[in-house]
Amino acid sequence: MIRRASFALLSLTLTSAALAAPKDPVKFAVTLEQMRGHYDASLLNYRNGDLVMAAKHAKHPANELYAAVRNDLTPALRQTFLVDYARINQTLAAKKPYTEYQKVMNTFYADVDAALATLGATQNDPKFAAQVIAQILENAEHEYEEGVQGGKVTNLAEYQDAISYVARARGWFDRNTARFPQHQREKTSQALKDAAAVIARKGDVQALAQAVDGAKEELAEISGVQQTAKSSNAAYFANIDRLLVAAKGHYAGGMGDDAEEALIDAYLENFEYLESPLGQKDKALETKLEKTLREDLRALLKSKPNTQKFNAAVDAALVDLKKARALLGE
Repeated sequence: MIRRASFALLSLTLTSAALAAPKDPVKFAVTLEQMRGHYDASLLNYRNGDLVMAAKHAKHPANELYAAVRNDLTPALRQTFLVDYARINQTLAAKKPYTEYQKVMNTFYADVDAALATLGATQNDPKFAAQVIAQILENAEHEYEEGVQGGKVTNLAEYQDAISYVARARGWFDRNTARFPQHQREKTSQALKDAAAVIARKGDVQALAQAVDGAKEELAEISGVQQTAKSSNAAYFANIDRLLVAAKGHYAGGMGDDAEEALIDAYLENFEYLESPLGQKDKALETKLEKTLREDLRALLKSKPNTQKFNAAVDAALVDLKKARALLGE
């Protein structure tokens, strides 16, 4: 599961070469790093002989995250990414030696670098890097909340995601550290070490939250973008309702890609925040809604049903969301 929060964007001038520059550079970069984080975890499991878990991690980049960046990729990069995904999946399915799996993965990582290059001068701005790091860490915190309870791993995939995301955040920090002011650099470095240590020992979620918040405070000093308060459950439900209604409108207007993007935002940026509290009230409903928002509506969309059928499926999801809202007292 993957979660993303909204960050204010920098008013940065892009180079003339970046004619297809993403409309939301931070979200674009973070999503690409989420892809690499999932593949990092897939590689680790593959090397350890756990092909089932390797396949589970490998699903997310192509099945969920690609659609979130597709419209911001150049046509050539779209094709390249799809070829990469296919090669990765074929290598995994054929159970090729680890070195071959690593090779196709490294090709994808290089293509991610090419995608990031479309950001032009933006990717080298320390203020931009600080926002990316902060968002990756927030995602790691969420994955950890879903993966560890009471000092025990309850969801291995989520726990491994948290490990990979913190490592990815560390990579961004290390590449940009020379551009950060000394005080913020030292404080952020220590907070990153603290976060990794909490995850390694399967410590309390609040300890991880404290480390992440500490890092985000320092990163906000660098970026000039202050932390935003987490939305309420009511706000997440309202966002999902709005996005699902928008998806119906887009589909009716023949804009399938926009409809899919709305569905992705409804799940990744909103419902994931609700999974844990809803699961404590009604696990069956939480599981049903997760599958509906994460998989079923998008699969239906890709089958190109008539408008009435698509609208009916969305409306059914809205009914279940109303039940969930009532359970959480919203």
